[in-house]
Amino acid sequence: MSPQSWDTKLKSLPRARIKGRYFRMVREDDAEDILSTGPSFAYGGRYNKAGEFGALYLSDDSRTCYLEKMKQVGGKEELLPPQAIGVIEVNIPGALDLTAERTLKGLAILESSLMDLLDRTLPQAIGEAAHSSGVHALRVPSALAAGKNLVIFDEALTHKDCEIRLLEIQKWKF
Repeated sequence: MSPQSWDTKLKSLPRARIKGRYFRMVREDDAEDILSTGPSFAYGGRYNKAGEFGALYLSDDSRTCYLEKMKQVGGKEELLPPQAIGVIEVNIPGALDLTAERTLKGLAILESSLMDLLDRTLPQAIGEAAHSSGVHALRVPSALAAGKNLVIFDEALTHKDCEIRLLEIQKWKF
């Protein structure tokens, strides 16, 4: 499907307000930049292509956050440098909930099509269309756990209607 087709479908979907506490795990040395979208801009992610726009990837619980991090090192905990985990409070209007049945039906996709560990084509196409349509964030299924992830697009970090606040950072104990 072309990006323009996704844009058309996205415009007809209801937006959600996402409120709550989310988690992000980073290298302990990078803890002071825990709200940075720089790494996803440089390397890309499931919902954004490298070099196009940045996104802040959060999880709704610390276990999901940990499993997402373990994916980056092929499940080998010994390859992870010391980690820190941040608790982040969000209040974001204008989000798209890709875990809601109504949204998935409106896009004519299955939730499982967003969870392929190797093929990011569909999630990146949806992320690109959502970003260009002014969507502030996406609530998405985790491909690794029962939890959910929140993908906050870079513009939302400074948007007057979006609240993203770091509450605390702790060293992660394995």
